[in-house]
Amino acid sequence: MQAHSVLTSVILVNVLSGPFAPPASAQDLVEMADLREAALERTNASRSEADLASLAHSDVLDAAAQSHAADMLTRGYHSHVSPDGETPFDRFLAAGGNSWSVSGENIATCTGCTVPPDLDRIQAFHDGWMQSPGHRRNILSAGFDSFGFGIAGSGSTVYAVQTFSGPGEDEGGAGSALSPEQVAGTALQQINDARADAGLGPLEADADLDEAADRVLDHLAEDRDDLPENIFELLPEGSTGWTSLAVQTATLGGSGASIGRGDLSAIISDWEQAANPREILGGPTASHVGFAADAAGGGRLSAVALFGGR
Repeated sequence: MQAHSVLTSVILVNVLSGPFAPPASAQDLVEMADLREAALERTNASRSEADLASLAHSDVLDAAAQSHAADMLTRGYHSHVSPDGETPFDRFLAAGGNSWSVSGENIATCTGCTVPPDLDRIQAFHDGWMQSPGHRRNILSAGFDSFGFGIAGSGSTVYAVQTFSGPGEDEGGAGSALSPEQVAGTALQQINDARADAGLGPLEADADLDEAADRVLDHLAEDRDDLPENIFELLPEGSTGWTSLAVQTATLGGSGASIGRGDLSAIISDWEQAANPREILGGPTASHVGFAADAAGGGRLSAVALFGGR
């Protein structure tokens, strides 16, 4: 009887049963490791042909993939969303994934297949995924840097799951990253453009406010909530003459490994919408601004603007 495969994929902007059971011996563990290594090798070979960086093996993604393959086999369904509503990102987070990352999932099932599955079945699943546009996009996504694989079979039915995660794609693609100086200059330009649209005057950059914004950024990076109630205490020693200070912060997920113009535009647009109309980007009392931003890894980007008036 000819084996029949069904494939589906999903991209997200985070127990085997029967004859092919959970690894219980050193030999079983070696066999599962061989299947996972083969799946990763084929994925990275396809990425190499597309001039993309190789993916790294991830225990977290293995766990997410294996739990879903086993669950689909046990409960007899074929979907990215489980019968009780669990999504691929739910499984990614439950396995210990980074909530700031983007994740993706390819799934496949085969009926009339040999159990336990062998390397030929891994190759067949990979070939099928590469011939499907949605699956191919996951395998060849520049926004992913990690890979996991799970597979479960019983009788003559096999379910396989590929899982992916990473920081997301850099806005504008390779070479679009802004230098620290370009980040500050671009942010100032975009802030002033937004203020002009709101009928407000332009701001000047200020080194003391930059330093204070960096201090706020450190708090964000460490998820600390101990900023001083009096934000004037953030200013460096000897910085005087300020009559007003206002802070706006933002944290994005899935924003890539660097900072681009589009990232800054999204942040500043969010600040515009979140502010009271009279307080947009510092409001009429602001005369200067300090800015700090950091792409901290895993797709997390944090930014701080400190608006000061003299």
